[in-house]
Amino acid sequence: MKQIQQLSLRLQTIACEVPKGSRLADIGTDHAQLPVVLMNAGHLRSAVASDAKAGPFQTALRRVEAAGFSDSISVRHGEGLETLKASDRIDVIAIAGMGGSLITEILSKGANKLETVQRLILQPNVAADTVRKWLYDRGWTLVTEQIVLEEQFKKEQFYEVLIAVKEEGEGYRHTYANKNWDDAILFGPKLLEKKPEAFRLKWKRELNHLERVLRQMDASIGQTEISQERARMNNRIKRIKEVIK
Repeated sequence: MKQIQQLSLRLQTIACEVPKGSRLADIGTDHAQLPVVLMNAGHLRSAVASDAKAGPFQTALRRVEAAGFSDSISVRHGEGLETLKASDRIDVIAIAGMGGSLITEILSKGANKLETVQRLILQPNVAADTVRKWLYDRGWTLVTEQIVLEEQFKKEQFYEVLIAVKEEGEGYRHTYANKNWDDAILFGPKLLEKKPEAFRLKWKRELNHLERVLRQMDASIGQTEISQERARMNNRIKRIKEVIK
């Protein structure tokens, strides 16, 4: 799909995980870049592009109209999955650019809209571990994890993209076979298998940050709260060192 090169690296990564012929719901679509580019590539059967904010909704509406896709991309204004209808027959949902807690809140509130959905493509800006645990608790199978490093506004940012499918039985639990549960949730079971360069770089930077904060805390002695926080940080530092060694 040459067209996806118009997208940021983060959105390119998401676009590549959308199966051809999908009925896509892009939740928090912002400017509707993802569905427009995928539709232009002939990759989608139909799409819903929704946003809770009036500004992005209007921008998405104009972009879809300008691209000539008003009949195949429905632009909607509303919260989370409430904009979806049974007649949409959505089979892929993408939620990107939000915190992990907000993503899981959207999915939980809209659980009744997931009946036809076969794939979730989730890109939390923070708290990816919260998303992994939500998927595990609700029987979704994490099949792929990607991590990309992208420069935004002259600042480098790491993005994790989690792809989960609906699977009966114990499929998701098997992704944690022979792995430490806590590490799998924090670092990602699929990322732990390959440990790509962006993964190592992210956690090296996190390690440097934690060690710097810990040195600053060393001047504070005798406070119970700080002692507990120091122990928590030391434990996290130990786990990161074990993973990236």
